[in-house]
Amino acid sequence: MNTQEFCKTFNLLDFVRENLDGHKPFTMALEDFVVTFHDVGILEFKPKAESQQYLVLSAGVHGNETAPMEIVSDMVHDLLNGKLELRCHLLVLIGHPKAMLEENRFIDFNLNRMFNGEWKKYWERRDEICEVERAKRLEEAVNDFFSKSCANDTRTHLDLHTAIRASKYQKFAIYPYLDSREHNPAVFNVMQDCGVNTILLYHKPSTVFSYHSSHNYKADSITVELGKVKPFGENDREDFAAAEKTLRQLVEASYNFDHTTRYKANGQRLFKVKRELLRVSDDSHLNVDDGLANFSSFEKGFELLSDPEKPYVVESDGEAIVFPNNNVPIGQRMALVVEEV
Repeated sequence: MNTQEFCKTFNLLDFVRENLDGHKPFTMALEDFVVTFHDVGILEFKPKAESQQYLVLSAGVHGNETAPMEIVSDMVHDLLNGKLELRCHLLVLIGHPKAMLEENRFIDFNLNRMFNGEWKKYWERRDEICEVERAKRLEEAVNDFFSKSCANDTRTHLDLHTAIRASKYQKFAIYPYLDSREHNPAVFNVMQDCGVNTILLYHKPSTVFSYHSSHNYKADSITVELGKVKPFGENDREDFAAAEKTLRQLVEASYNFDHTTRYKANGQRLFKVKRELLRVSDDSHLNVDDGLANFSSFEKGFELLSDPEKPYVVESDGEAIVFPNNNVPIGQRMALVVEEV
């Protein structure tokens, strides 16, 4: 099959399914860029024209979050066929091919708790936890990609998700902890253009993919929840139209990520983490329904977490909960208590 025919019929998700156990790297030179297929679900686009922007788009870190994978797959097809112009260095990642094939969140362990070197703790168990080697491979891809950039280049990473539970605010994002850096107004503006008007400012280092890029490469990184989980083929793409349009503009380098960019605000809600609720014993229990929506709020005095030693009672009206989960092991997070800023 010649290059033109390959590009015309190429579907990224089908290609991932057909090469689940990996493939040898190969490169294709097209008119405006060179694309390298490094490994299953790992594609790098290098423009022939000079660019100082380096963009990572990752989707499918959880295999049942299908809409972002469909969007990214369509963007790759349009790049290969000249329907989308490439004006940045671009790394496209389908995070968890094996979980994608089964449309499961993960196989053995939550992949989005394996980054920033966390996988090293499980290396001896890599034969029983498939996510260990995948986390290592994805980190290597990001490391190799950003290592090609220079100090004055822009580094951006959008990790695209859909949520497993309902949310009071359907689209929201988690801005990872920035160590000693300041938040970039341009990131908030990009989120608004994606239709994401609720941002949670995370409070500490973590093991999620976006924090790895932010911490190690000072990238403008963010985890983006674009809606609700649905099976492949059942996503209403109109629900994602604003996000898809904005992602395409990012590929075309239509945004200025300078920190002096003016913040548009426009009613965007910003939340900060007030407290992390951990399971400290077998008796720890959140007093909420399993299907409670993210950002649901409570009145002062409500016992949100019951536990003989470390209960938590809501301290002020309006405190809200994010990511509630009673089914976690001792020592892991059961929920975040957040408040609007």
